[in-house]
Amino acid sequence: MSIQKLSEAEKNFAISEIVEKGVVKPGDKFRKMLEVGRVCTFHTLFFGVGDCFLLGLLIAACIWLLLIQAGSQVIICMVFAVSPFAYIASYLLTSWKEYRLQLYDIKMTCRYTARQVSAFRMICFSGSNIFLNVLMLSLLMQFQLPVNAFWKILGLSFVSIFLYGIIMLVFQIKGMPYLTTILPPVLWGIINAFVIVFYGEELETILLNLAGSLVFIITVIVFAGYLIALFAFFISKTREEEQYAIS
Repeated sequence: MSIQKLSEAEKNFAISEIVEKGVVKPGDKFRKMLEVGRVCTFHTLFFGVGDCFLLGLLIAACIWLLLIQAGSQVIICMVFAVSPFAYIASYLLTSWKEYRLQLYDIKMTCRYTARQVSAFRMICFSGSNIFLNVLMLSLLMQFQLPVNAFWKILGLSFVSIFLYGIIMLVFQIKGMPYLTTILPPVLWGIINAFVIVFYGEELETILLNLAGSLVFIITVIVFAGYLIALFAFFISKTREEEQYAIS
């Protein structure tokens, strides 16, 4: 039986076909993200830990109510510090319950990677955090802050949420999930406490006098950075995460 030899043109065509089908393009990664988003419902994303997600929101709402009642002289600084607390509490509680009940090991047996599921969880965390902050800042305006400063302070609140998200994602992309659970909230608390205690009054004046347009620009830049970091986290993969998470 003779083996038919391919011409040079046929060889080049076959090679280009293999390369085209084997190379993952940015568009393919984006379509994969949309596919995971379509499949991953709330029940799927928070299987076994939905109560922790809701409890995190409740704890954050209580912290906001305490802040409203406290009547702080550095209220904008305090708003910036507590803005990502729903994100922090929900992430810590869900991570703790998964570790405690070994739910993480169950997740790692299915179709999508744990990083992909975590990326969509972070979207839920930040989205719910934004919704809570809008409600609480609306309430805060009735007691302490001038109404005309609402949009400026809301923008700074969004900056706080997205900035904290970027910090978390940097640790996650580096493949340090355990440090991500503990270190970002600890660093966030220590840095904000230090700034408020020693530079609170000066920073309060600076933030209050910021131009609304500048706050808007900063918010857009930090939000774009958060989306980029989130997408980079979604498509990244470590050796341990070759296992899959959602069927």
